[in-house]
Amino acid sequence: MTRRKLGVVVATAALTGCSLLVHFNDAPDSCADGGCPDAQPDPCVALADGAICAYAGGCQCQYCNAGVCSPTKTACPEGFNWEAGVDIARCCDGLPVTTDTNANCGVCGVQCATAGVTSAQDCQLLSGHYQCVDCAANNECWSGCCAIDTTPYHCSASDCNTGACVAGLCPAPSTCVLGASAPNYCTYD
Repeated sequence: MTRRKLGVVVATAALTGCSLLVHFNDAPDSCADGGCPDAQPDPCVALADGAICAYAGGCQCQYCNAGVCSPTKTACPEGFNWEAGVDIARCCDGLPVTTDTNANCGVCGVQCATAGVTSAQDCQLLSGHYQCVDCAANNECWSGCCAIDTTPYHCSASDCNTGACVAGLCPAPSTCVLGASAPNYCTYD
């Protein structure tokens, strides 16, 4: 906004008795029931107590309590997606991270072995999902299964004998998805 336009806005506001500084607590009574165009209903009107109603940053969330969004900030749940539209943006151990690293590969807690193994593993996209690749033996994988059916070899959320997902193998709250013509993987979806 140019200085001239800002001056006109300030002058108009002064003539009409309005302030350019508006506080939500200063809303006129007619807005109290949500009648103002800018008024947004509390998301907790439609959510159960304990549901996340707001992301406050730094993997701190606000939760519904007695039908309103509590101003108290507490840790977001493990695996919470802190950036809409970016599936790898997750809260892991209370920190905002991306799950495309050797420390958190695909989901929180899946760690690619980088030392004490035949060859260092690396978190890479494999068939559209992040996996620890370049394993050489089952005992080198977080999952106990070095899948050799797809190259590069990768640590799979599988029973290496059957190829089936193993219940409880993926770090909670993630679950295993049986890859149709692709490797099994852990996900929050």
